Order: sequence, then structure tokens, then C-alpha cells
Amino acid sequence: MNVRICFAKYDRLRFLGHLDVMRYFQHAIARSGMPIAYSKGFHPHMIMSFAQPLALSMTSDGEYFDCELEAEEVNADELCANLQDAMCDGFYIRSVTVLPEREPNTRKQTGMSQIAGAMYLCEPLEGCEDALEGALREFAARASYCIEKKGKSGMRAVDVRAGVHAIGIAKDRVGDIEYLCDDGIFDVPATLVSGWGSEHSEHSLHREGAAEFLFAVDAGSENNISAELIAASLRQLVSCEIPERCFALHRMELYRSKDGRMLSLAEN
Repeated sequence: MNVRICFAKYDRLRFLGHLDVMRYFQHAIARSGMPIAYSKGFHPHMIMSFAQPLALSMTSDGEYFDCELEAEEVNADELCANLQDAMCDGFYIRSVTVLPEREPNTRKQTGMSQIAGAMYLCEPLEGCEDALEGALREFAARASYCIEKKGKSGMRAVDVRAGVHAIGIAKDRVGDIEYLCDDGIFDVPATLVSGWGSEHSEHSLHREGAAEFLFAVDAGSENNISAELIAASLRQLVSCEIPERCFALHRMELYRSKDGRMLSLAEN
């Protein structure tokens, strides 16, 4: 059987790279006693697959990995609690979801292959708030906005605005969100709750009255609009000079597409 584990990464662990995160969870799973399956051969390894890697220095409340278990039935809540007991400060296990059995002669679907969307928070650093908020309102009003992106074959133009489905501004950590646009594909939150519903998350250096920008974007293999691309677009729209590192970035959730809607990867 297969399970999907959702976890948060925050605080100083935002400087931990993806390969180190993978190695950490391999040790944590062994300590937790989870009945994980191993590959066959001379060098057995845990059968696990992480979804979209998180960029260095970013925090998140919506990271995922799938793993195969050598068990016919498990208690998801017990697995979640045991794995959390093996975590260090900076990681928090949010949920364990038992995945449905794969139909015969169908392709295996992992979290990585299902990702189609993501939701981000961007918090401007002190001194950049007003300029970036003005740029954000201009960006939201446009039908398209292209930016040069470096790819494997060199530089190419990417229409960043076309891949952004909702843009919001939250002035208070526990308050209403003002939406500048929303095409209805994502179920966007009406209010921004501290830590995106997790009291363990300390994902930003939020200051009273400081704005946080919310983005719901495409994140699939064909069209991937990262938080860094949006931040670069806003920097280009700003009329005054601001530092290149003008944002604290946080990933709220990852989504898959179903019937024209975006659903959390934690949902079956």
C-alpha cells in the first residue's frame, strides 16, 4: 500500500537543501518504526518519492512525499504521530493520507507527476512594502506580463501573468484577504490564519500592519510559475531602486488538477 505524507518546513531548516531533507526523512522513518518497503537488489533503498523540491531559503506548510509500505492496513493517525515523534524542530508532520490502490494496467501516479498548481506567500522586507504593493496592483491589472527566464536552451520569454490565477493582499496575519483577481480555479482562503492552520509554523517575520502577498499559480511540468519569477516581475515593475532580495518567500500548498479545479495533494 502507498501513503502520502504532508509536512511543514520552517525556521532555520529553510537553509537545508533538498537532498539533505531526503536523507533526514530516511533516518526519521527508520526511527519511527514505519513499515516502509525497500527496493530489491544489492543496494536496497526505501521506496519513496518527493514532490516538487523547495527552493533554498524558502519555508513551507505544504511539502509532500509518497512512500510504499509493507502492510495491508495501517492507522494513518498513528503513523503521523509516530513520525512526528522522530522529527526535530523545524519539521512538522501535518497529515498522512492512505492512497487508493492503483487500477490494473494503469500508470503509477506519484505526487511529483500530479502537481499542477501551488500557492505562495511573499512578504516584502522592511522598506520595500509600498513600492512592491503598487507594483503588485499594476501586475494584477495586466492581462499579460513577460519576463526573461533562463532555461536549458538559453533565455526565453515567459508570460508570468498568464500562469497566475489569484492574487491577494493580507494586511494582518489573522485578517481578511483583499483579492485583486481570482479566476475561481483554486479554493482561495477568505482569511490568512497564522501558519496556514498550523500552530507549529513560524514561516515569516511578520510585522504588524505589513502586507503579505498571496499567489495561486500554475506549477506543472509544462508551465511552472515559481515565487521567484513573480518576485522578479514585481521588481521590474517597481519605479524606484530596491534590493534584489526584497521578499521572504513561503509555499502554502501544492495542488493537483481534477475536473478543471485545483485540489490539495492531501485530498484523494
